[in-house]
Amino acid sequence: MTITFIDSGVLVTAVRGEEELAQKAFAILEDSEREFASSLFIKLEVLPKAIYNRQTEEAKIL
Repeated sequence: MTITFIDSGVLVTAVRGEEELAQKAFAILEDSEREFASSLFIKLEVLPKAIYNRQTEEAKIL
């Protein structure tokens, strides 16, 4: 199993990126042969934008 560090760029690209890039990001995220690692700082990168744009469901998940 491959350990993969996921940063905010991959997550944002998967959800909001251009179709081709989003598909590549999802391919990584959906790979069952990967174990994911991340940092608590990822939350600090994406949460302020979700709050600013009043995306309450997104903010709740984080």
